[in-house]
Amino acid sequence: MASNMTLISDGASHYCEKARWALERARVMCDERKHVVLLHMLFTRGLGAGTSCPKLVMGRQDERVVLQESPDILRFADKNIRNEEERLYPDDAELQKLVQSWESRFDKQLGPHVRRWAYCHLLFDKCSYALLTQGASLLERIVAWFLMPLLRRIVYSALYCNRPGAKERSLQVVEAIFKEVDELLADGRPFICGHRFTAADLTFAALGGPMVSPQEYGAWLPSIDDCPTEMALTMQLFRKTVGGKHILKIYETRRHTT
Repeated sequence: MASNMTLISDGASHYCEKARWALERARVMCDERKHVVLLHMLFTRGLGAGTSCPKLVMGRQDERVVLQESPDILRFADKNIRNEEERLYPDDAELQKLVQSWESRFDKQLGPHVRRWAYCHLLFDKCSYALLTQGASLLERIVAWFLMPLLRRIVYSALYCNRPGAKERSLQVVEAIFKEVDELLADGRPFICGHRFTAADLTFAALGGPMVSPQEYGAWLPSIDDCPTEMALTMQLFRKTVGGKHILKIYETRRHTT
């Protein structure tokens, strides 16, 4: 695999965790450059399709290819997995359609609401500096130290955390999606789409991971004990759900096994 490949991320993003996990699973060798939340936009300008992370940059300047979103990165990674049983997107057309449907649902609904709910609790907590700056260069961390009050306010507003009832509404959406997964897994199936691990499970685990804080998570998350009381109590409840247990089991058995 080519060495001139870079994953641009911000350390706190669960979408970046999704991409990171898929690339590691496929043994795709690339450098990861983590940036402070918001400051990452300075490094993604000119790469197309906005300034969000993750982005996978491949090739040199004159022939550069940029994968813009986590689903694109997952599909790229999956093409590098030779064993059909290990693929994240099965060859069977109907099963693949089902997997992609769940992945899209988690991307569009679960991910944004988990992020908003978590940031409503954590942006003004003592752990926020470590959360938002993890993996970034020393220079970025120094800049973030002085800009932290401004960064907090901008992120809080950009994610609509400042809207009345935002935290409660996001939690309701997350609870509804976890309930659907609970009901799917109630028939004893080991994975969301049946008897094999797919992109649906990886996406659910990566984007839902902050709700249960698995030890094997690929980025730093505050432990439940270090979270604000209301947040910690909610996370304990999610850990007891079928979906929460599914995430914890997947992280334990699938996250760092390649």
